[in-house]
Amino acid sequence: MWLKAYLSFGPNRPLWAVFADALLAQKVPGSENTVDPSLRINTFLQSWNPYRNNKQIPELKELLDTARKYNLRIEGIAFSKEVVRKMPIWYHAEADQRIRIMNHTLASKCLKTKHIVRTVGDTEEIAKALLEEEHETQNNCGCQKCTHLRQSVQCAHPHGCMTQATKLLDTLPPKWDPRSEFPEDYQNKPLNDGEDWKAFDGRVTTGGELTNIFRIFTDKNITPTKELPKLKPDTNVNGRHLVINEIIVATDGSCKNDGNDNARAGAGTYVEKEHPLNRSVKLPLYLGQSKQIGELTAVKIAAELAD
Repeated sequence: MWLKAYLSFGPNRPLWAVFADALLAQKVPGSENTVDPSLRINTFLQSWNPYRNNKQIPELKELLDTARKYNLRIEGIAFSKEVVRKMPIWYHAEADQRIRIMNHTLASKCLKTKHIVRTVGDTEEIAKALLEEEHETQNNCGCQKCTHLRQSVQCAHPHGCMTQATKLLDTLPPKWDPRSEFPEDYQNKPLNDGEDWKAFDGRVTTGGELTNIFRIFTDKNITPTKELPKLKPDTNVNGRHLVINEIIVATDGSCKNDGNDNARAGAGTYVEKEHPLNRSVKLPLYLGQSKQIGELTAVKIAAELAD
């Protein structure tokens, strides 16, 4: 429960977790001395490591040991842009390793000290200015954004800082780059057609706070992909518009002697007479024998058979 509370990022995060972050940031091995202490925000969100041995505070060592024991890590099919933008940009845990050597350039120092850039969202806002039509690719550019940065944060080279912000974003894989097209950009919430049923929600995006990106009991032998899932329907093939045909599949389950030891359940799918997706099956005995499990099995069969 301590680990769960510690990773409760957001407005309800306990105060002790903030102190824990600060203490972990102070107790680091010599290999991490080049990491700016002010940028050691959270070891689980970033690529720097604290002491994990007896040099660490006992309570915090236990916290780190628990995370390792139960294979805590960042994992998910896709994350919302709101979540992605909350990640620290400096030493981003999912970024290419070259981001570590980019933290010490003059432009990066300006981003950290004058622009107070801390998150991916902060970085994105600075980089956006490069796309403005009135912006010129030089540090004496007189566009509105460059003029604002010179006056508000005393940045002497706004174009250089914008370029460096773009380079930092370029180290992020597609799943963590807010400039990518995410599933949330094209997956819509399903609409119910009536009060008696609920449409299946096939969206894969994890949203909310950063606490939602973590999983325990993960498989150490499987490396999570950093690519985005390709779920967007292909509406253009060889220059031709592809018409996507939709079908309605009825699914149901049934059970004889439901609730008794001799119960036997079945599942069925139906589209129309003699349709190839029509199915009726008996549930194998290793599955629970009930009408509800029959209904779930029917949905599973329809999902597996349909294109």
